Amino acid sequence: MEPRGLKLYQYQSYEIYGLSRNPFEQLASEGIQDVEGIHVYQEIDMRLQMIISEVLGNKSSIALSIVGPLGMGKTQRLKSIAKVIEENQGKAIYVKVDTNDILKLTRDIFYALKPPKSRTNIFLENISRKLGFIDRLEKMLSSSQEYKSRDIAELLTEQMSKYSYCALLLDELENMQTAREQEKIQFFEMLRHFISNMPKGCIVAFACVPEAYEEYTKIFPAFFMRLHYEFKLRTMSRDEAYELVKKRLNRVRIRDTDDPLYPFTEGAIKLIHELGKGNPRQILRLLHYVLSEAAKHKFDPIDDYVVTTILEEPKSLEEYLTRIPKNYKDLVETIVFKFNGGPVSYIQIAKEVKRPGMQVYDQLNELIRLGFLVGDPKGNYKVPEYVKKFLEEDAEREDAKE
Repeated sequence: MEPRGLKLYQYQSYEIYGLSRNPFEQLASEGIQDVEGIHVYQEIDMRLQMIISEVLGNKSSIALSIVGPLGMGKTQRLKSIAKVIEENQGKAIYVKVDTNDILKLTRDIFYALKPPKSRTNIFLENISRKLGFIDRLEKMLSSSQEYKSRDIAELLTEQMSKYSYCALLLDELENMQTAREQEKIQFFEMLRHFISNMPKGCIVAFACVPEAYEEYTKIFPAFFMRLHYEFKLRTMSRDEAYELVKKRLNRVRIRDTDDPLYPFTEGAIKLIHELGKGNPRQILRLLHYVLSEAAKHKFDPIDDYVVTTILEEPKSLEEYLTRIPKNYKDLVETIVFKFNGGPVSYIQIAKEVKRPGMQVYDQLNELIRLGFLVGDPKGNYKVPEYVKKFLEEDAEREDAKE
């Protein structure tokens, strides 16, 4: 279907809008140079600046949490803390939690103090023996039974005290949610002891999704009572969505325009903001897809009617699959072709695609948020009903051939 009064063309070029490329392609802050230039500042950013200034100015020590759904900017906030600490000749340990093994996670924290000399990733063999605590640490990280929370925390305090300013930043802490409860308690006890004896000029911060945060607070309330601040990220307002679009577009403009939102209209951004439910990453995904499709057909301007046309339900299974983000396509194709559209558990899917369970779990939930999948009360995943109909129609055609 073609928007009224707009011609269709068969080639794509962002130059028609005076843009060098699609500025919404990069969703996460990682890999974006000068990310501060396109960041949309909210109240949390101002408060974090005040907290960091307090630490730098008075050599105080502060512990905080940043809680919010995927795509809300948690990583960017942690990275901003790390940047300021390092700019002031301090040491920032940033760890993206990718395991439910507290031994590996603790190694990763100490790993950051002094990287290994080779690429073998064998921590204890490669880290400099000059640090002095290797033998003690090696024993305590040999098994969960040997894991001494207080002693490990004291070792960490001892090493971090060598710096004028320091930060321990743990991202995606929800990924250790599947660890045994006793091991989670051991790890949080270690963090609690570290916070209780933080060096001067230290910031401890971690980021987590709300569901895991709630679970952790029930398991170990004593740790969460130690936190000085708890930041719960809010969704992006419509005005903030306008600002996001303006900043991203401005980076890639090769032709001046009087309208900083061009080629989008305010109505288009309003609709995309509503469809994305205020989640910055979902808004960026929608902007990226809409601009890409609009450029193929040379729709100008991109108004709410164009957005509706581009985002309407796919007319075939092939069209549905082409809309899936490429990083997630194997998951959806597995559900469609291996499990006939579902329902299926994330564990079954992870086994098929041979990827870590928690990574698959997070990505499946992201696909639900984007509208490509739906969940059921049992925690399984399936394609929407209209995709189920495509599969049934294909099966009927195959039966008719036979």
